[in-house]
Amino acid sequence: MSKNILITSIASKTSLIQRVQAAKEKFDAGMQIIGADADAHALGAYFTDFFWHMPRLQNLTIEACIDYCLQKNIGYIIPTRDEDVFFFSKYKTQLLEKNIHLFSAEHKAVAFCFDKLKFYEEGEREWTIFTSENIDAIQTQHFVVKERYGSGADKIAINVDKTQAKEWAKSLVEPIFQPYIQGKEYSIDAYVDASNRCKAAIVRSRDVVIGGESKVTTIVKDEILQKKVEAFVEKYKIQGHSVTQVIKQEDSYFLIECNARFGGASSLSYEAGLESFYWFFQESNNQAIDVKLSNKRLTQVRSQQDSYFES
Repeated sequence: MSKNILITSIASKTSLIQRVQAAKEKFDAGMQIIGADADAHALGAYFTDFFWHMPRLQNLTIEACIDYCLQKNIGYIIPTRDEDVFFFSKYKTQLLEKNIHLFSAEHKAVAFCFDKLKFYEEGEREWTIFTSENIDAIQTQHFVVKERYGSGADKIAINVDKTQAKEWAKSLVEPIFQPYIQGKEYSIDAYVDASNRCKAAIVRSRDVVIGGESKVTTIVKDEILQKKVEAFVEKYKIQGHSVTQVIKQEDSYFLIECNARFGGASSLSYEAGLESFYWFFQESNNQAIDVKLSNKRLTQVRSQQDSYFES
């Protein structure tokens, strides 16, 4: 009997849902997709087979989640938000004991990525952007201010002076400060398998960024950056899908962060053959991962699109 798939915090992530649909059709068309969200009116529900009005994480126990999964014959959980990944990764072993596979790295790696201060202090300092809770520890005229935990692109102040940085920090829960570095931004999608080998990494430029997300992104060739990120995600055991953010200034690379999940614009890399959801299904069933990357230089434009359903 086919096992079903639970995608959490679906919101309006139709592109991600469509990639999961393509993966399950390729792997086992009998699987069904259950979308979950704390918002009863999440638009993504229209694109899944079933919808679970899921409790907020602070009100959800892993036991209740496992019970739901067993009732609905769910064998795979795909968390799509940083907080979801952090929560579920704590119980990855417990879930696997119930034959429920989690699309996530181990919790240690997830926590390393989730905590932006730890990411600098325990990471590769030679190319990670200096990060501190103390603005006076940074010798610069231009700052970046962000929350210490998670991604929260809507809560970032970029290229602000010291006075503005201090004022912005008052609106955050646990602010951290970084020097602003001007350069070209890149996102690198990577997939590391269960044996901790990076099976593929695709570099893409962030051409148009709105609200912290790439609305226009293009696949580029940069073997130096690709190899640096492959080595990084293997070293820190960031298994599964990850998105690493880097700034390139002339011939220097500056590591910003790594998100241990499928990103908003990761669908471009998926289109180019980095089929992380399909590979996840293969790995979960002890099958060898089938990697066939495209050599095309693709550009993705993310725009709103109307959908129609018959009542």
